[in-house]
Amino acid sequence: MRQPVLHMMKMLYGLLGVSACLWAQAADFAYLTNQGEHTVSVVDLQRQQVIKTLAVGKAPVGVAVDERNQRVYISNVEGHSVSVIDMQQQAVIRTIMLPMAPVGLTVNQRGDRLYVADWYHDNVLVVAAESGQVMAQIQVGHAPGGLQLSRDDAMLYVANRDSNDVSVIDTRVHKELRRIAVGQHPFGMSISPDGQQLFVVNVYSNTVSVVDTGRDQVVTTLVTGEHPYCVTTDSYGKHLFVTNTGEDSVSVIDLVTRQTIRKMRVPGTPEGIAFDARQQQVLVASWMDNVLAILDSEGLAVVSTVAVGAQPRAFGQFVGNESR
Repeated sequence: MRQPVLHMMKMLYGLLGVSACLWAQAADFAYLTNQGEHTVSVVDLQRQQVIKTLAVGKAPVGVAVDERNQRVYISNVEGHSVSVIDMQQQAVIRTIMLPMAPVGLTVNQRGDRLYVADWYHDNVLVVAAESGQVMAQIQVGHAPGGLQLSRDDAMLYVANRDSNDVSVIDTRVHKELRRIAVGQHPFGMSISPDGQQLFVVNVYSNTVSVVDTGRDQVVTTLVTGEHPYCVTTDSYGKHLFVTNTGEDSVSVIDLVTRQTIRKMRVPGTPEGIAFDARQQQVLVASWMDNVLAILDSEGLAVVSTVAVGAQPRAFGQFVGNESR
């Protein structure tokens, strides 16, 4: 009887060893744009430390991660460019020059199309990710900031800050289909894990508009703290997390009851926010205190901070998995 048991134990240990090796071959990183010093801090989320500081263009703000092709795109507002980072090397490999001041940006799942918001000229540029060629220019509302693709990449949502609406763009024909009226000064956005709801932060209204993506209509409005900025959900779509820059807090909203269940005090002027699914934690960039705050998504408390560069923004989805 001992031989089968020993054999099964060896198999179990072998499987555990394979799992451990696979775990070791993948690592999660956060890419924080430091607008005050024109750099990006690369943070190893497992070790909770900066492993590299990369020089990019002038005044970096936005972040978009392409895990499939292992690329990170950084918008440099005053540099009129996008820096491209290779996640394998953790190094800037090229710069895409643009005829505008890019703010928000996002990349499709194939990694071949980059969408960039032109804050000053009320456009969204469609850029070929590999060549950097501008493929299309789409007129949207006033002062476009946050960008969010639908789960199937068929639709692009654009938060137009100064016209208080969201443009809905058909990415197949590069055409604006309609605009959805939301609150005052929409900026950060996120989409639910199932893709059925779009969350739009209204900075001056102190609210989040919840849009039904099937009907492109606002179905409810959630109350936040003072001067909200960016938003993310957990991996289950259970909780919504919103940074409140006016009161140095993160609102935690139950998406079933649509009520705020906690306001977590965080370091000064929280801006970018993202959810790290592997570690089940919320990541917040503190513009005033120059740190990345790490929050326990279950315990709903700050567990640690990581010092980064000056004035981190991290506008967009700034967490990526490096495949080795």
